Amino acid sequence: MVALVSGITPVDSTGSSCLLCSVCHFLLIKPKQTECGHRYCTACLENLFKTDNEADCHVCQQKVFRSKVYHDRAAENDAYATKVQCTAHRDGCEWTGTLRNYLRTHRAQCDFHVVPCSNVTFGCETLGPRKKMAAHETQECEWRMELCPQCETFCVHKLLEDHITTCFKRKQSCPMCGKTDLTKAELEEHCDPHDGTCPDAQVSCSFKDIGCLEKPRRRDAQPAHLLQMMNRRESLRAGRPSEVGGPAAAAAGAVQASEELSALERKADGLESSVSGLNRELDKYAHLLEALQRRCLQYEQLISGLQRKVRALEGARESPASTNGVLLWKIRDFSSCLTAARAERVTSFYSPVFCTHPFGYRLCCRVYPNGDGSGRGSHVSLFLAIVRGDYDDVLPWPFRQRVTFMLLDQAQQKHHLKESFTPDVLSGSFQKPRSHMNVASGCPTFARHDLLQKAHGPYLRDDTLYIKVVVDTAGLVP
Repeated sequence: MVALVSGITPVDSTGSSCLLCSVCHFLLIKPKQTECGHRYCTACLENLFKTDNEADCHVCQQKVFRSKVYHDRAAENDAYATKVQCTAHRDGCEWTGTLRNYLRTHRAQCDFHVVPCSNVTFGCETLGPRKKMAAHETQECEWRMELCPQCETFCVHKLLEDHITTCFKRKQSCPMCGKTDLTKAELEEHCDPHDGTCPDAQVSCSFKDIGCLEKPRRRDAQPAHLLQMMNRRESLRAGRPSEVGGPAAAAAGAVQASEELSALERKADGLESSVSGLNRELDKYAHLLEALQRRCLQYEQLISGLQRKVRALEGARESPASTNGVLLWKIRDFSSCLTAARAERVTSFYSPVFCTHPFGYRLCCRVYPNGDGSGRGSHVSLFLAIVRGDYDDVLPWPFRQRVTFMLLDQAQQKHHLKESFTPDVLSGSFQKPRSHMNVASGCPTFARHDLLQKAHGPYLRDDTLYIKVVVDTAGLVP
């Protein structure tokens, strides 16, 4: 028992009055007794010693000293065995049982216990009974993940409407001809004033330089007009007058045609230069678009990996794999994991959460199949991470327990590959967590790739590894 669990009182308050804390008047949690004989929860007593190593007893006002306070194991055992009601009994929970069972199992399973939404990491601040949160998380939460019906990628519900309006696969209709089922890119191409296919698009004549004053017209009427203007240009180029007027008119027409032809040639040269420049710009933007598409794909893969990690970590909070400081982790399809890590699609992943005690440190492991740091490319790296737990407030910090990593010998020869380390008390990795999880620390050169991939090797069988983690719990008081 290592944390104050507010509101727990015995069913029989008269028969268990000696097991109540002298400050909070709830059942003793990790009880300590002073020289004057009064009992306190560890957390309540620490509040008395908040600024000094001596304080006045809350009951008799005698001086008590931090150095003369001892752990009352007998009172703790009695408190464990005391019959209690669930703290949510006013909300309808009818469970009763010992304090030990309440803290060990019921509190983590009670349908009436108030819990935060699992999307709290994304911004949801909703709290409510566990039995109602499942419906909230899947039907009501603004931060739940939903599938875009157009591009089939996951998006936060709160942002889904904005995403749909800008989705690159959103189906639209042409505002001019009414053609339907066009994506944004297809609509732009369809309505392009030069190369589009929309028959109702308004296009301008490209022969304005030889006197065409026609207004923009429908695309389907453009071919006949262009043919007419091309005939006129050919007439000018051949020096033929467009109207009958005698030799003088013919001469004047020839001069005018020559001038117009020179102007057209200069215009054509300018247009060719502009087209060449535009083609170069288009090539540059095409390369940029390809790079952005690759970057978007990388981000989508990263987001998917993070979503899997968040779901795994949130699921692990309710039910740790073990509560005795030992984790046996089975890693299947190691070859696929190694290939994904070498391609930098998924470079690492986490183990299930395990605890040193039902009310102790919460831990998990992080493995890099293709290594990290000094082991990158040649080793499997294995690290330990401290996860924020419900009882961190009264656990001793920094974390000092010796940790042993083992890669188990599946040939039953007991030649396990072992690495042990004692935490660096100055490292931030082993301080009290301030976020969901501390930075992992451990062995970057845990196991060599050539040792694992050796033919008939004892450590990798059926593409499966077994990793065992043992945390030394000696000296830890539950």
